[in-house]
Amino acid sequence: MIEITIRLKSPAHARRLAAILRTLADTDEDRGQAKTYRGAARRLERIARPNRYTTTRPPRPTHAELDEEAVQRVVKGLRPLPPLSRAEARIASWRLTAHRCSAPEIAERVGATERTVRRWRAEDREAAQR
Repeated sequence: MIEITIRLKSPAHARRLAAILRTLADTDEDRGQAKTYRGAARRLERIARPNRYTTTRPPRPTHAELDEEAVQRVVKGLRPLPPLSRAEARIASWRLTAHRCSAPEIAERVGATERTVRRWRAEDREAAQR
C-alpha cells in the first residue's frame, strides 16, 4: 500500500480531481482498484462540499409578510438564493415537493435541515389525510 498526500488550493480543485478519479474508475478493469478510486472521489467531494454552518448567507427575515418573489426564486433555483423566513421556506418546500425534488435538495435551497424538510412533509401528509 502506498499513501500519497495531495494539497489542493480550493474546493474547485478537489471537485475536479474527484471527477478525474471517477473517470479513471470507469475505465479501470480491476474492480478493486476502481472501488478505491470511487471511494477517494467520494471523500474529496465530501471535503469540497461547503459547510452550511459557515456560509455567509444573510440572516433570515423575521417579517410576517410573505415575499412571493423570494419563494419563486428558490423554487426556480435562481442563484443567489434569497434568505427565507420560516413560513416562506415551508411554502417553497411544499412547492418543491410537488416538483418531485428530494429532501436534501429542498433543504439546501430553503436553508433548512433535511430533517426539518422531512418533518414538514410528514405534517403535510397528515393534514391531507384529515
